[in-house]
Amino acid sequence: MNIFTTEHPLTIETPRFSEKYPVLALFRNAFVFALIIMPGMFVVLYEFAIRDIGAEPTPFPEPWLALIIGLAFAFVLSVVPAVMILVVFRLLSRNFRQLCGR
Repeated sequence: MNIFTTEHPLTIETPRFSEKYPVLALFRNAFVFALIIMPGMFVVLYEFAIRDIGAEPTPFPEPWLALIIGLAFAFVLSVVPAVMILVVFRLLSRNFRQLCGR
């Protein structure tokens, strides 16, 4: 192998993960985005849950179990808008690139 050619293994550009596996990249990005918006969803669920609680002395008998279940439910609920937002963003960016001529 000639070290002065442009086909040296260190100069070859490998395809990015998002170009090689676009569906897996979408779900990976949706997972991360869902983790980012999960605290907001958890606050909304918490406010919804305590709205109907009366004057009981202990509204959540097992607080740690309620916290874990609430966080899991908030994550599941935040995956759906995360996927929809990312799909819309990718479609808009693709159309914007086509309009700009790139």
